[in-house]
Amino acid sequence: MEIGAALARDRVVEQMVCNIAHTRLSQNLKDLCQMVYLILLEYDEDKIIDLWESGQIRFFLARVIVNQLRSPRSPYHAVIRRFSSRTDDITDKDFADE
Repeated sequence: MEIGAALARDRVVEQMVCNIAHTRLSQNLKDLCQMVYLILLEYDEDKIIDLWESGQIRFFLARVIVNQLRSPRSPYHAVIRRFSSRTDDITDKDFADE
């Protein structure tokens, strides 16, 4: 839990997602970050501690992020990407009656 808190405080996952996706942090990528943190929290604690102590936690996180982004069977794809590709952004649209 402390490792996850340290990573979140330093915004490590957010920086890695931006670097891997080659873009700024959109709402979908913010959702991806939350999913990565959730995966990290659900992962075996002893393995996470070993990765942290050996300095390999960033490699682990990079692998998780890449798998979530590229796999059509990942939770990120199933929950976020599949539906966001079928929606329209209405943020800047004007719906005033003419």
